[in-house]
Amino acid sequence: MKEYYIIIFKNTHDVINGEKFLKEKGVKVNVMPTPALITQSCGISIKIDSEYIDMVKKFVEQDQLVVKNIYRRNDRGYTQL
Repeated sequence: MKEYYIIIFKNTHDVINGEKFLKEKGVKVNVMPTPALITQSCGISIKIDSEYIDMVKKFVEQDQLVVKNIYRRNDRGYTQL
């Protein structure tokens, strides 16, 4: 399985804003249903490939992107960052 990351937001409005922001920054994103295994939060989340995670973490650290959580998905399951 190819490793990827799931960005969780508080609500749908934040997902839409996050998707727009990341696309403007050149991050390839996919909106997807939030896996029930990791949270009962917002029903949709953003999936990104591993190549973009450092950029996304930088946006979060600089308060340019407000997220609830970020999870790594690989063969062993989900791991919260």
